[in-house]
Amino acid sequence: MRPMYQYGAADVRHGQSIQLGAACPLDLSGSASYAIGFWLRPRAPIYDGKLLGAGSNWYLGLHGLSLTLCLPGMSSHPVSEIELRPDEWQYVLINFESTGPHAGNYTVYVDGTTLIEGSQSNIAGSTSPFALGPSCDAQFFNVAFWSALRTGDQLKPVWDVPEPGPTLAACFSFSDGGNADVSGHDLGQASLLNGAQVVMLAPALRLVNGAAQPSPRDALRASADGGPFSVHAWFHLEAPSQFQAEPQTLFACLDSVTNEGFTLGLQWDGTGYNLHVTGYVADGWRGWGHALQMPPGKWHHLAATYDGSTVIIYLDGQLDMTIPGVVQPTLAHPVWLFGAQPASNAAGGVSCNFQGHLQAAGLWSRALTASEVQQYMSQDPSGVDGCVAFYAWNGTILGNQVTGHPPLFLNTATPSIVVTPPSESTPPPGSGGTPQQTAKADPPLAAASLSFAEPVAFPEQTLLTQPQAQSILASLEPLLATLPASARERTRSLFRNNLYRGLARVGGPGGAPVGAFTGQVEGNQFVFYHHTAMGKVEAGRMELSVNSECIGWIVSVAATGFSLLLAAFGVGFVGARLISPLTEAVTESTALLNTVKNSTKDVDSIIRIIKAFYSAGTLGKIFGAVLTGSWFTIAANCTLLMLQVAALWATGGAYLAILVVQLLANLGLFAYVLDHKPSGC
Repeated sequence: MRPMYQYGAADVRHGQSIQLGAACPLDLSGSASYAIGFWLRPRAPIYDGKLLGAGSNWYLGLHGLSLTLCLPGMSSHPVSEIELRPDEWQYVLINFESTGPHAGNYTVYVDGTTLIEGSQSNIAGSTSPFALGPSCDAQFFNVAFWSALRTGDQLKPVWDVPEPGPTLAACFSFSDGGNADVSGHDLGQASLLNGAQVVMLAPALRLVNGAAQPSPRDALRASADGGPFSVHAWFHLEAPSQFQAEPQTLFACLDSVTNEGFTLGLQWDGTGYNLHVTGYVADGWRGWGHALQMPPGKWHHLAATYDGSTVIIYLDGQLDMTIPGVVQPTLAHPVWLFGAQPASNAAGGVSCNFQGHLQAAGLWSRALTASEVQQYMSQDPSGVDGCVAFYAWNGTILGNQVTGHPPLFLNTATPSIVVTPPSESTPPPGSGGTPQQTAKADPPLAAASLSFAEPVAFPEQTLLTQPQAQSILASLEPLLATLPASARERTRSLFRNNLYRGLARVGGPGGAPVGAFTGQVEGNQFVFYHHTAMGKVEAGRMELSVNSECIGWIVSVAATGFSLLLAAFGVGFVGARLISPLTEAVTESTALLNTVKNSTKDVDSIIRIIKAFYSAGTLGKIFGAVLTGSWFTIAANCTLLMLQVAALWATGGAYLAILVVQLLANLGLFAYVLDHKPSGC
């Protein structure tokens, strides 16, 4: 069977080669423009070698992991400054622009970034067919030849088979496991020489004594609520070892306290694997099985549906088992696992570990029909009603494609690729299986598209002005100067776009940056909030041993009243000092001011005392506001504290003005705090 995500590729080892057709599809004399593009997955080499060649004097090769280009007539061969990434797919494009007879400009791109460029004259043409290898160790996909330059968006990496057109001279895709020219020009078959082969590659999640657990944030209740559900996945089993338990669980949903629930998996009988279904209920457990003796090393699809009374098992899209009279229990503490079942008494917390690969795992809150099971063997269901979780596990994105939340990986779970020969990769039922449909994997990394990202506009709401942002970007120029000239402009664009995107995230709903976590006290609980683009969402609560909100309110009232009295005293004292004719009248009004009058020889000391006490009172107000979770009063008092810092250097009328502002602000804050008394205080 062919899993949902699988594609073919040419596999060439050192000493092997693949001749692409019987004739050269391009004019390589230098008198005509052309382009050659292909996906490349190099293995780490220990020697120099040729990736693609036509005759002995035209080739694109490797020097270690750096690309090198040779055109007939070259005295020296340019080598790229940037190395390729081993064991990762990258898109290589060679552009040759003719500038006259036997002369032109050449450019070699990788994922849209220029790695080699230059010009050459006195080019001697080659009419030999192109060949992959023979002195390299790599895999190739969609090797295409055009009789014209590629420009603009055509330089972007595209994983699909190229669209047919007047300039597409030939294309050896290998995506369906075949080796024919798929351009429509019938250049012939690719000849596999000295053991070179076409293989089928299926990216998947490799599990070895481990499991994948859906994120607790998804709060999956499918199967756990006793109602209808469906679960399915592609799996590739390995042969068991003598140290491994016989049963292997693909899907499990069990209560972590009562151990009630449901498991579905396979069991080794010494010859092959048999299906095994187990239902755990309060009065014991019941099991059902089907002797299949499936051999290891094959891809299969397994699905289970439950409509409230009957469990139906589908293997490779066909009905395999019907189990009537089943009553699924409702679970209070459900744990969903792919590749194992939870076990509190086992090392790592799981048992009956699956040994192999999983791909395209889906979970539904309803029962699927037989036709839907077949449909979603080869289609992404993440946007379909009732699908609550879908894990493609076919590339760098490992999370639930319905919610975006990544799963938890227990023990050993890593992305990997399963290699099978084309003869063992028949399409799933109803999939059609054309070359374009089979090339569904998405190995190109995000960096391939970032090189061509559209310019990001400067955000309207930001912490920085545009000149300040430009200053930051200018400070990065010394770093850019250390890069190859061909990569500077693209890297500069990435710096600018990433900075602008980051600034745009600041100032989301609720006044906090999108993605930020904040918290506040509510009664006897401290509540954490996650600020999203749609507003703040509660993320968790923490019980407090005392009602700190009430304590904070009392502290706020006392500190605000204290600051209000100090501000009033400060205004009277400083005002009296500034308006000397009124000094006697003011200073004789109270015993406190009489003391001030008798101490006027040390006026500066009194003012310093007022300032110190006022600062202490403001800090007390901030502390009380933190306990109550009042972000408004925190901000207001922080502003007053900054005003007090300014007052440290102010004298005369300026200091009096600051005191008046503080008096009025404290009066308003005192009324606000009294009006916002917490409940139960």
